[in-house]
This record gives sequence, C-alpha cells and structure tokens, in this order.
Amino acid sequence: MKITPTNSLVGAYVEDIDLSAPVESDAVDELVSAWHKWGVLFFRNQNLNDEQQVAAASIFGDPVPYDFAPTTEGSEIVHKIDNEDGKPKGGSSNWHTDATWLKEPPRGSMLQAIKLPSSGGDTLFASMSAAFDSLSPSTQNFIEGLTALHHGGSKLGANRIAKKIPEDAVSHPVVRTHPVTGKKCIFVNRLFTQGINELNPRENEALLPMLCDLSLRPELQFRFQWEEGDIAVWDNRSVQHYATPDYSEARVMHRVVLAGDPVE
Repeated sequence: MKITPTNSLVGAYVEDIDLSAPVESDAVDELVSAWHKWGVLFFRNQNLNDEQQVAAASIFGDPVPYDFAPTTEGSEIVHKIDNEDGKPKGGSSNWHTDATWLKEPPRGSMLQAIKLPSSGGDTLFASMSAAFDSLSPSTQNFIEGLTALHHGGSKLGANRIAKKIPEDAVSHPVVRTHPVTGKKCIFVNRLFTQGINELNPRENEALLPMLCDLSLRPELQFRFQWEEGDIAVWDNRSVQHYATPDYSEARVMHRVVLAGDPVE
C-alpha cells in the first residue's frame, strides 16, 4: 500500500490496495492515521458493491443509517445521491460540512462514483484546520469560545427527506477541536449556519460570511476528478466539500455515513 499526499494542504491518494477484501490491521492503522492527517483519502478503481463499501467505510468509523437521503435497493446503510436527470440537487453545490444541524454531525463519509457525466462533476475539498491557521492570532482568540446556530430544513427543500430534519436548530462551537489531532478547525458554513449566538446582527453580517468564505481560498483546496469506481472518504470534522454543478448528464454516487462525535 502506498499513500501519496496531493500537492495541496488537503488530501492523499492511496494506491495498491483492494478495498473489496479485508484490510490487515497494520494497514488499517496507517489508513486511519493518514485520514486524520490529510482529511480526505482517494482510492481509484475500487468498484465496490454495497456490502463491500460498508465494510470499507468501517475502517474509519461506524457506518450508520442516514434518514435524510434515499437508500440503495437492498441496503439500509448505503444511500444514493441520484442526479439521473443531469440536474444537481440539494445543497451539495455549496461549500459545507455534512449535516451540521445534527447534535452529533457525521464523523465522515465514504463516497463512490457509480455513474458519471462525460465531463464535470468534480468534488472540491478544503482544509478547515488550515483555514483556522490562516487567521491572525487576534482573530483566532476572538472566535474561539463563540458558538453558532445550525439548521438544515430551509436549505434542503420541502421534500420528504428534508421533512425528517429536526425542527430545532442546534448550537456548535465556531471553532471545534479535532478529537484525535487536537487541531482547531473552523466549523461554520453558508449552507447550514444561521448566525453566531454571541454577536448582534450587524456583527454577524461582518464576521460570519468571512469565516464561511475561508473555504473559497484556492490554497486551502484540492479538486478531485472522479472516474467511475473511485472512492473518496473525508473527515467531516476537519474538511468541507463542494460538488461542482457543471454537468447536464447523469451523475450517480453511493455514500456511507459514519456515526458522529460530540462537537467540542
């Protein structure tokens, strides 16, 4: 097995590994360590069935049902992100951290490309620990200890899935500490964060967009160009992602969500 970092601050490629077979314990330790260090790992040409994808995802955490997206046929864990009509849906074409409106948002997700358009449909990832590090010490000190409200229903639409989203907003730290690496990570996003609790509206208008837009900085990003059968698994605690809506053909992905951690 070979792990090669991308030429950016986030992401690494994993080569010479077959995720359809059991992974030895030494390799598991190496993969999890690399995942924490780089935020997202990329595996080419895996072509896993549902059972194999769930088993592979369990390397990084506990796969759990995700009530907010339709599942694949015959699985309660793997869900289908289906843009068969070539029109991106939901909020994926916004920089975000998955499901921050949950009290314990997912630890991470494993996504597999099943069907891709002839061009476009890439996914971008941004390091939110590097985003925090890019701020001045004065700003870092100011935002640590602040909390923000998160809610998902209004942004995900009034469909049957969105109706399952909790009605009440939840509060999380604006800066969370990664439970393994100890790194500080920006934990607000334009898709789900409604406002910083300790600031008045005018202060929110100035600060919250600035923090949300840190993910837009190219030096914090890596752009992954999918091929069918590829897999990406990202750490939802330290990485934001964005699915480019630059296609008009079918794009179908299968995702496994990992049980969440307390946000601290």
